Amino acid sequence: MDPVFSALSTHFSTLIAREQPDKLIVGLSGGLDSVVLLHSLMQLSRSGELAVPPIEAVYVNHGLSAHADDWQQFCAGLCKALDVSFTAIAVEVTPRARESLEACARDRRYAALCEHAKAAKSVIVTAHHQNDQLETLLLQLKRGAGPKGLSGIPAFSVMYSVPVSRPLLPLSRAQILAYAEQNGLRWIEDESNSDESFDRNFLRHSVLPSLLGRWPSFGQTASRSAGLCAEQQGLLDEVCDERLERLCGKPGRISVSGLNAASPAWQRALLRRWLERNKVAMPGAKQLMQIQQMLTARPDAQPHIVLGNTQLRRYQDTLYCLDKGQPPWCFNTVSFSTQEYISIEPQQQQLMIGKRQEGAVCSVSMAAAESHFSLSQPVLSLAVKPAGEAHHKPLKQWFKQWQVPPWERSDWLLLSDTEQPLALVGKGRIIALSATGQYQFSLQLYAL
Repeated sequence: MDPVFSALSTHFSTLIAREQPDKLIVGLSGGLDSVVLLHSLMQLSRSGELAVPPIEAVYVNHGLSAHADDWQQFCAGLCKALDVSFTAIAVEVTPRARESLEACARDRRYAALCEHAKAAKSVIVTAHHQNDQLETLLLQLKRGAGPKGLSGIPAFSVMYSVPVSRPLLPLSRAQILAYAEQNGLRWIEDESNSDESFDRNFLRHSVLPSLLGRWPSFGQTASRSAGLCAEQQGLLDEVCDERLERLCGKPGRISVSGLNAASPAWQRALLRRWLERNKVAMPGAKQLMQIQQMLTARPDAQPHIVLGNTQLRRYQDTLYCLDKGQPPWCFNTVSFSTQEYISIEPQQQQLMIGKRQEGAVCSVSMAAAESHFSLSQPVLSLAVKPAGEAHHKPLKQWFKQWQVPPWERSDWLLLSDTEQPLALVGKGRIIALSATGQYQFSLQLYAL
């Protein structure tokens, strides 16, 4: 059997049985690799040698080349000739600070493919091959990557909750080119592929020919090393996940004392896995060292580090993973009466005051049977006395006693009537304050 057909048959016989997709979405650029992937997949499907679900080809138009629309037309024509469903998706590529054009285009491409795939139970299929794997490993070596980076491109992964399949990874570019020539296929050449200012193109044109000329099986052995690294990384992730179950309470939080009980090497492994599970950009060696230094800072130092769109903050014995871009919260004071639902949009909840009832979050005492209320952001110097406590203290001191992190204190609101403070309202939590009166009212929170 042709090497391309053999690789597809082996890969998809397992994939389809496991995933049982309703559709395969082939990422089609019009280049050699994706044209061979689509053509061979259709040939196998029509021959009956491989039972596959319906196939759709998707071209993602980045608009980066003056020829992008011509390539889209080429892909549309190819799909018409092969009788394959075709879709084109336009995306805007605007790199963020310190993000390369290549990385940005790749991220937008996958995001577009995955968003399209979510409309049905689909698997995305891409045309990465053995030479791509070798380029990736060399780039990761240049960056000083560890086992995770040296695991290279996986044959199967999940992105944006969508399965992504790469059936051509066992094949060299020479084998793919041989298939294309034997079947008289046409494809397009992206002019940017010859630009050696891009690291991957430099490797492809100036480095790999020498390596493969000297060691023809270098791509296979490098892929084997990537597989071994992936296997070891998988075992490490399993152990880290077990340990993190004991170290992590609420989402986005991890115990500082628990991390300090581990060796420095285990600290780094646990932190990397914790950040990965929280979808945080992986830190470099210097940043990871700075995070470790946060673990030994004074409990009241409140250090923090920014990683991409995320910030890490420490408060007392907890390290927090937070959104960097969250703006300061501002809540305009509202006035209302009983039996009204008051929306607190930043907290995604509603507050309701009514007659005392079972199941309420808490109850408060008031002097009048009918009253008017206000909900506002309090100043932290306000002295209050929570129900059951003996003394008044500034709100800031109560928050410190309750271990509320400083950046969460402004999220709390003060409920008052015309005579006295009644309660503090937080996300999913109400703390009743000492209040006098013979009438009891219930406070209840509901999700928006």
